[in-house]
Amino acid sequence: MRVAVVEDDLSIVNLLKRVLIKEGFSVREFSTAERFLSAVFDYGEEFDAVILDVMLPGINGVEACRFLRERGYDVPVLMLTALSEEDDKVKGLDSGADDYLTKPFGIRELLARLRALLRRRGKVLLAPEPSGIVITDVGALVDGKEVKLTGRERELLRVLLENRGKVVSKEELLQKVWKGEAVSKRVVDVHVKHLRDKIGDRIETVWGVGYRLVEGAPE
Repeated sequence: MRVAVVEDDLSIVNLLKRVLIKEGFSVREFSTAERFLSAVFDYGEEFDAVILDVMLPGINGVEACRFLRERGYDVPVLMLTALSEEDDKVKGLDSGADDYLTKPFGIRELLARLRALLRRRGKVLLAPEPSGIVITDVGALVDGKEVKLTGRERELLRVLLENRGKVVSKEELLQKVWKGEAVSKRVVDVHVKHLRDKIGDRIETVWGVGYRLVEGAPE
């Protein structure tokens, strides 16, 4: 599941990103509400939940949440703030936020509230992949370690993950990753080699057919 973290405090962003990725979420971070709103409404980015700070530069969290709801954006919003006054909480909830957490907050409580919001919307968080790999916005988390990937490597890994344990032909990889571009099967081989160099020898070659992502790291 994909979570947008809209927060200008880098230390909090780094903490949330590390914890959320470990829990199996994919995370996209924004330092201002303007950048987040542009990603949603100008570029069509989709999220399953939003963690939104109130005290942001420019458009604040309350204004941003109200803007989302006025335009029918129905994704769960968990609001964060350093303010603890009842009026401030009421403003946040009245703007359309689903829940409210005051800083400093406990990570376990934040995760529990986030999961509860997702459950209410009928969304179930899947456990991290048994292969030990979770796709992130910049690459992948492999056995808890961040690995940077190119966009093409990331899409190649995504297709292999979706078909984990099954052989994916080079023709199918060309279709799903290169989307009909006039490239040869040799291009697939080269990208798989580069991907293996980064994530370890988890991709098995099935000669004459294609590739398969195996469960866990080989012994």
